Amino acid sequence: MTRTTPITIGVFAPALTLDPAAAPGETAEAARLAEKLGFESLWTSDLLTGRCPMLDPLLVLGGAAAATTRLRIGTAALVPALHPLPGLAQRLATLQYMADGRLLVGVDAGDSPWARWRGGLKDPAAWRATGIPFEERDARLDEALSRLPGALSGEPGQLDPAQTDLRLTVPAEAPPLLIGGENEAALERAVRYGDHWFPALASPAWLTERITRLRERAEDIGRPMPGVTVAQPFGLGGVERPGGPDLTRTAANAFGISKERAEAMVFDGSPEQAAERIVEFAEAGADRIVFSTYDPGWRKQYELLAEAVELLP
Repeated sequence: MTRTTPITIGVFAPALTLDPAAAPGETAEAARLAEKLGFESLWTSDLLTGRCPMLDPLLVLGGAAAATTRLRIGTAALVPALHPLPGLAQRLATLQYMADGRLLVGVDAGDSPWARWRGGLKDPAAWRATGIPFEERDARLDEALSRLPGALSGEPGQLDPAQTDLRLTVPAEAPPLLIGGENEAALERAVRYGDHWFPALASPAWLTERITRLRERAEDIGRPMPGVTVAQPFGLGGVERPGGPDLTRTAANAFGISKERAEAMVFDGSPEQAAERIVEFAEAGADRIVFSTYDPGWRKQYELLAEAVELLP
């Protein structure tokens, strides 16, 4: 069957499920399975604390890269405000080199809906632990976005503007940047610095409205329209979901979003129903969906999702 739906599909690594007993080898296994099933990419997040196991994202992705040859690897989302730029640039350049150019770098200010639910970096205590004021998150993110591509490519003066002779000795091709967040500042960053805008927990209607604003912002400042990647939860095949029967209210409260948006964001039911929803998101303007599952049976969930993708027109 020739597929006409212009969308690619990624999955989160199972370390971000609600199962605290996830085995260390599952990340590499998940990466191999995701590649075998034809998914475009594998993703993990950058959080210190939360309701589920939190692992260093770049170390996790390094293991995934070593276990695969085609699968792209991504952060959803890295919080540059928490990382000194020289060390972060070196780690990203190393990962890009080891992954042979397969890295995707999603970033946000640390206050996305995912962060609110996971535990979250919005918690002032988590920021105090790093010695970085939460109030500085936006300014630090903007500085990182303006310097990081040049720092990764070995451009002098980007690691430290005061030392123009300091540069990475093993530069790497700058990976695509995906800018998270939902407010006007996030849309501005996506247009100025990003290859993609990267919201989480969207509904098709909400996404359509925000993409219109994103396009207007791009036209206002004469920049190309970025692509759109969204992160969505899924649980196919009759999985019992956390929160009981009133998942909409639970999700709305946990993520700080409207009931209507919560109602439309979850992918559940059969692979056929999931395929229909994927088409709705493609028609709304999404170029990529990154799916996360809370089901400890992530292998089966990956397989059911792959069935849904095969049903796309």
